[in-house]
Amino acid sequence: MSGVIPRWSAISIILIFLISSGSPVIAQGVGLPDASIHIDWLDDDGNGEADHAYIIEFSEAPNPSDWKVEVAHSDSNGTSLGNWTFRWGDANYSLEPVNSTHFRIVAPTNISFGDSIELEVWMEAGSFPSAARTVDVTLWNQPIADHEITVTTDWSLRHQIENQTTEEYLLEFTGQGWQQRSDGLLIHDELGTGTLTIDEVSEDGSNILIVLDLNRIWLNETMVGEELTSQIFEMAGAGNMTITDDSDGNMTILATVADAYILRSMVDGTIEEKLRLEANGNLNITSVDEDGEMYIDAEISLLLVELHDIDGVRVLEHTEFQATGELEIQTSGSYIYVDLEQLIVLERYENGELVLQHEKTYGDGTFFFSDTNDENGSIVINGEVILLHQETENGTKIADTIHIDADITGATTGDFGLWRRIEDSGQSANSTGQMWEVNRIHEENWLNLTGGGLLEGMGPSQTYNETWDHEVIYENYTNRTIYYSWYEQSNDPSQGEEWPPRSPIPIEEDNSTEDDDSGLGDINISRETGLAPAELLIGDNVGLYSGDLMSLELTANSYQSYTRDGHTMDVTSWSGTYLSELSTASGLVINEGILAGLVAEVSRSVYIDFNATEDAWFWENQSLERVLSPNIVTAGENTPPTIIEVRLQEARVLNEGGNLVHIEVEISDPDWNMRDVNVDLSTLGLGIIQLNDIGQDGDIMVHDDNFTGSFVYFGTDSGNISVSVTAEDVWESTSNDVLLEVVHRAPRIVDFTLSQEQAERGENVTVTIKAFDSLPIASVGIDLIAEGGELFPLTDDGGGYWSGVVNIPETVSPGDIYLPVKVMDSGGGWSILTHLNLPSTVAGVGGDAWDAPTASIPALLIENSGPVISDFQILKDGVQVQEIIVPDVGDGASTYVLTVNATDHDAITVVQGRLRMLAPVGQDTTWQTMRDDGQQGDEVADDGVYSIQVTVREGLPVDVLVLDFRGIDVYLQSTTPVFEATVELSDKEVDPLTNPTDALSDWGSTVMIVLFILGVVMLGGGVAIVVLMRRGGSLDEQLGINNEFQKQS
Repeated sequence: MSGVIPRWSAISIILIFLISSGSPVIAQGVGLPDASIHIDWLDDDGNGEADHAYIIEFSEAPNPSDWKVEVAHSDSNGTSLGNWTFRWGDANYSLEPVNSTHFRIVAPTNISFGDSIELEVWMEAGSFPSAARTVDVTLWNQPIADHEITVTTDWSLRHQIENQTTEEYLLEFTGQGWQQRSDGLLIHDELGTGTLTIDEVSEDGSNILIVLDLNRIWLNETMVGEELTSQIFEMAGAGNMTITDDSDGNMTILATVADAYILRSMVDGTIEEKLRLEANGNLNITSVDEDGEMYIDAEISLLLVELHDIDGVRVLEHTEFQATGELEIQTSGSYIYVDLEQLIVLERYENGELVLQHEKTYGDGTFFFSDTNDENGSIVINGEVILLHQETENGTKIADTIHIDADITGATTGDFGLWRRIEDSGQSANSTGQMWEVNRIHEENWLNLTGGGLLEGMGPSQTYNETWDHEVIYENYTNRTIYYSWYEQSNDPSQGEEWPPRSPIPIEEDNSTEDDDSGLGDINISRETGLAPAELLIGDNVGLYSGDLMSLELTANSYQSYTRDGHTMDVTSWSGTYLSELSTASGLVINEGILAGLVAEVSRSVYIDFNATEDAWFWENQSLERVLSPNIVTAGENTPPTIIEVRLQEARVLNEGGNLVHIEVEISDPDWNMRDVNVDLSTLGLGIIQLNDIGQDGDIMVHDDNFTGSFVYFGTDSGNISVSVTAEDVWESTSNDVLLEVVHRAPRIVDFTLSQEQAERGENVTVTIKAFDSLPIASVGIDLIAEGGELFPLTDDGGGYWSGVVNIPETVSPGDIYLPVKVMDSGGGWSILTHLNLPSTVAGVGGDAWDAPTASIPALLIENSGPVISDFQILKDGVQVQEIIVPDVGDGASTYVLTVNATDHDAITVVQGRLRMLAPVGQDTTWQTMRDDGQQGDEVADDGVYSIQVTVREGLPVDVLVLDFRGIDVYLQSTTPVFEATVELSDKEVDPLTNPTDALSDWGSTVMIVLFILGVVMLGGGVAIVVLMRRGGSLDEQLGINNEFQKQS
């Protein structure tokens, strides 16, 4: 136990007793030993509380029976709590020997804040005490008297958990603190900046790394007497987040954390925690194995997480995810591409109840499959996912659409498709007759084989299946199909209907709120605390056991001098341990005067071993910076404060309540005894406002000599307005007049309507706007200059409304656009706006406040059409021809060039042709890329004419081919419909396919038809993709769309 002098053995105590018995009286002429009194407030009996004990030290071994100690204890009101006399051998109040020169006494009372204990050491026959001491009880680092001081501090907190996973939390802080005690109320603030690093590695090696630059870290503690009534710890900032997972391929999420906010507070015993994290970024997944390759590239526009716990109970949980992305899957002979235009996941729980929910997947895509072998010939499947749309809102399904269309070519030809959608909604009865709200889901699928009879069993045939599924709309049920009917046309037709039993079945909901389990980083950073003497003297031992995790036992070592604020103070050097050799602290504490008990400097290094897998470190250096109160400068020594500069954080004042203004006054005061800084805003009708330098009301840093306050001006005056600034210290004050620039607030718009919700580039749109300002509106226009257009002035229709026609420029990018509104008033104030000002609860002359809610104006959807394809030509040796001559067998192949002209408002990324028999073998329906680079048949680069060389094989059959051409622009919009061109092949000779085998049956062992049903849950970086490949049987079986209630043929 730190600071405790080891007790003597029983033999030593017996020797002391024998010595005292043999010498009852001190010999005449021999000097008396000096005595001193030391505090020994340590936990000697192991009950977790400090003993009310003292050590009496003699300069040489005394005769104990010749001495006594008088103790008087009173509370903060002066009421006596007891008086005791301690003597050697007394049955109740005894001097207990520690060694030959040290004796210990334990008072029978407990100490409290504000108590006073008087101790005197007497000779039994003495006429005056040999030693006396008065001990005033305070809390550690809190002088009893009213005071106000500032400190500088930097600290780091590291928390680590290692088991099957590795988790590390590192928080670093640098800043300044402020402490004030007034009338028994103590407030302690720390304000600064820092960094937060969270690094978690899971058992499978996946890693989450979050690094935040915290522009605000605020710690506030309030105590009444010795009771901590509130503690608030707040962090805010921004940074980066990286998530990697190599367990199944390579997944990487790189996100920018735009806004992070963390709060932990205890106010009147109520513990509250808040977390808000808003981020955006990119998601990349690559998976390559022997079976194929998968690539996912997504742009995360929003990742939002909000949590709010009160007393360990989750009262709010909000998660929101918005993204767009592309998916590619490649295997031997197959390819799937999905373009997700919208991916939304939103859930909000309040007090354990789901109050807001939205999930949406919206996109389209293509898929391709081919297989070729010498025995079976070749088959190609080329299809489109025309639409994929799955959506639920507040637990109700509102969209269930998938539309697939595909062509089959090669050894057999045909097509197949699937179209599933919600036809309508209404009520329907289940098997028991109970009525339910349902979606009537209509699904059609078909398979048409129109050729290819050379393959056994694969001649011309048709299969068409139609189903109606009455599905309960609520997502919190299973077995949601309560009625099912089907109709199938095929070689084995069937139809029927069923009412499945036990449908629907509710999912048991857990309405209990979630207990908080913060885990990593969940450590209270409160420092050691406990009762301590106001004056710490050499030899005192003090145990501070009132902290949650940090209990310190310290010993006073020596006296030193400490200079701060231009004054020298007497301090005591101390050191101690936190009940562990690995955890230490040392510092200086003021030992006299009105600031006695205040820690002047401290260094802490604390190790906390929670268990075998969890530990934490806390490092800190803190020092006294300024003494603001009590005043330690006399009137004669005082230097009046100087006003260095007056400035506005926002640079200027906007009238009509246009902005919240933070005014800063920089003060120079060498004596650091400022009492008040204020600004007289009477010229603005606002009176006098008080400024602060303690990190509140917009003040950026504690006690940096920049005093800050805020105000809002609702008047209409503008220009340079004079205001008076006064700085006052304990003895003197200084005043200056300064000019504040007040400018007129720009007009606002309160209504905005469009004649249509969407338009094409080059189209006219009518706009109607209502503008608002305290001054007359001079002009309103739509400013599309930045979009390559012009400023379109609107006409004043009266009543504040303005309207006009706007021509959408050809250069505008497709998608949603918010038409910028330029509004100017008669005073010259103007702004370009894309939002509406909504009614405000704080109305000034202008009618709305700076923080009035706003809403975006309605967006105009600029439609994007794919590239326009035209002017198809056939070139032979650079000369245009009208037909393609098929060479005779034995003549060898011939080469032609096919060209088209492609134009688009946007950049064209690719132009492609589907060339049928003119394509390379096995690629009849594959889109072939054309060139505009002046190579391989293209005559001039970048002239908008796209070319492709085709090799006409000898012996091709005479036919009239319909070739398809399309372009894809930079926004992935393709030509719709595709451009068709007719080509005549003039040779009549044919070399038919011979020796086919049962190719399709063989393919069934690998893949016959490729279809995907996409379910994506991307929040947290997880993406699930199901690719179903079936063979044989009916189309439903081939497509993997079996329903347990469907009639099996």
